[in-house]
Amino acid sequence: MYKPNRSIASRFFLTITLLIVANLFFIGITFVFFANRYFESDKMSVLNICVQSVEENVFNSNKIYIDKADEIRVVAEDLRLISETTQSIIILADSEGNIVTSTNQYANNFAGRPMPQAAVYAAKLTTVPVNVSQVFSENHTEKYYAVGKAVFDEHMNVQGYIFACSSTKHIILFTNALLSMFLLSSSIMVLVSSVVALVVTSHMTTPLRKIADAAKRFSQGDLSVRVKVEGADEVAHLATTFNNMAEFADKNETSRSNFVANIAHELRTPMTSIKGFVDGIIDGTIPAERQDTYLKIVSSEVGRLARLTNSMLDMSKLESGEFIMNVSRYNIWDTISDVAFAFESRIENADIQVRGFEPTRMIVSADKDIIHQVVYNIVDNALKFTPHGGYIGFNVSEDKQTGFITVKIRNSGEGIPEEALPYIFDRFYKTDASRSVHIKGAGIGMYIAKTLVQRSGGDIRVESEVGEYTEFIFTLPAATDKNEKAADTKAKKEKSIKGPRLKSPKHK
Repeated sequence: MYKPNRSIASRFFLTITLLIVANLFFIGITFVFFANRYFESDKMSVLNICVQSVEENVFNSNKIYIDKADEIRVVAEDLRLISETTQSIIILADSEGNIVTSTNQYANNFAGRPMPQAAVYAAKLTTVPVNVSQVFSENHTEKYYAVGKAVFDEHMNVQGYIFACSSTKHIILFTNALLSMFLLSSSIMVLVSSVVALVVTSHMTTPLRKIADAAKRFSQGDLSVRVKVEGADEVAHLATTFNNMAEFADKNETSRSNFVANIAHELRTPMTSIKGFVDGIIDGTIPAERQDTYLKIVSSEVGRLARLTNSMLDMSKLESGEFIMNVSRYNIWDTISDVAFAFESRIENADIQVRGFEPTRMIVSADKDIIHQVVYNIVDNALKFTPHGGYIGFNVSEDKQTGFITVKIRNSGEGIPEEALPYIFDRFYKTDASRSVHIKGAGIGMYIAKTLVQRSGGDIRVESEVGEYTEFIFTLPAATDKNEKAADTKAKKEKSIKGPRLKSPKHK
C-alpha cells in the first residue's frame, strides 16, 4: 500500500491541533486581559463611591473636621461600616498629609506618619477622587487599587484627605482560578477536537489512499482496476474521474490491440497477395498472357496499402496538431460532386442508385481539402456497406437561424445496431470485428471525419435503423456573400452532366 512520508491526515491533524491551540491561547490571553480590566474598572468605581460617600455622609453632613482626632473617633463606626460595605480600607489624613486614622488596624499603627507625597499632591489638584494606585503599589509589597480626594472647607482650603484602597490579591486569586478552569476546559476541548480530527481525516483520506493504490496498480499495467465511489463530494468526484480515465484508457488499449490485429491483417493480406503474384510472374508460374491481369491485382493491393498508410498518417497529424486549416468560402456541392464522380465506377459496378444529387449553391466557410476528405471517408464507408442494387442519397440544407449548412449522406443496408452507435466515431472501432476479413479498412475513417468536422467548427452524428439505412449528418458554418449574385456556374454544369449512374433511369 502507498505510504507517503507525511500523509495528508497527519498534516491536517497537526494543522487543526495547532490552530485550536493558537486560538485557545489567544482567547485565554484576551480573556485574562479583559477580566483584569473589568475588575480594575469595577473596583476603582467602588473606591470612588467609597471616598464620595465618606465625604458626603460623614464629614459634610456632620460638619466634622479631619484634623481633629476627637471628632474622627466619633464617626469611626460610620467609617467601618462604609469600609466593610465596599470591602476597602479607608485612610484619613490631615491637611499636611499625615495619617490620622484608618479602618485597617494594621494601618492605624502608622498614625501620624505622612502619606506618600505623590498621592497627596495628586489628590490636592482636583475636587473629585483621583487614581493613586501606582503610588500605593510602589510603597507596598503588594499591588493596590487606590483613589484619593482632598476635603476642602468653605474657603477652599484643604481640610484633609480621604484615601480608599483595596488589595488586588483576591482579584488575582479569582483570575487565576478562572484561568485554571479555562485551561482545563481548553485541554479537554483540544483532546476531543484531536480525536474528532483524526476520525474525520481518516474518513477523508481513506478514499484518497484507495485511489492512490488504484493509480499505482494502473501505472503497473492493471487497466481493470476501479475505485468504489462513495458519496457525492469532491473525493467521490475524483474517484469517478479516475474510473472514467481508467475506462477510457482500457477502451483505448482494447482499441489499440484490435487496431494492431486489424493492421496486421490488413498488411498481411495484400502483402501476401503481392508476394505470391510477383513470385509467380518471376518464376514463370503465371503465364505471360495473364501477367497483366495479376499486375492489376498487385496495383490494387498496393493502392490498398497506400490508403491504409495515408489514413495512419492523417490520424497521426490530427492527434499531434499538425493539421493546418486553410479556411475559404466555396460551394459544398463542389466537394460532393467531386467525390461522387470519383466513386462512379464502384457505384456502377454495384448497381447502386444515387438519390438527391441535385447540386445547388450552398456556400460554406471551411477548408476545402479537409471537407473533401470528410465526404470521401463517409461515402467510401457508405459504399462498403451498401448492398448490390441499393442506394446512396445526398441532401444539403441551410438553417438561416443557426448559420449552419447541414449535409446528409444516407445509404441502404443492414444499418448499425443501436448499442454500436455511440462508438462509431471512436478510433479503430468496427461494428463487427469479424467482418474485417472481408471489409477493407481499419476503423479510422470515421474518427478522422469527426475530428476534421469538429476542427472546422461543425459537428457530426450518425442515425441508423437496422435493416433499413444508415445516415451520416454533419454541419459546417455557412458563408453568405451578399455581394455575389451570380449563380455558381460549376454547380449548374455538374447538374447538367449526364453520367451513366448519376443520371441513370434509376436516379431519383
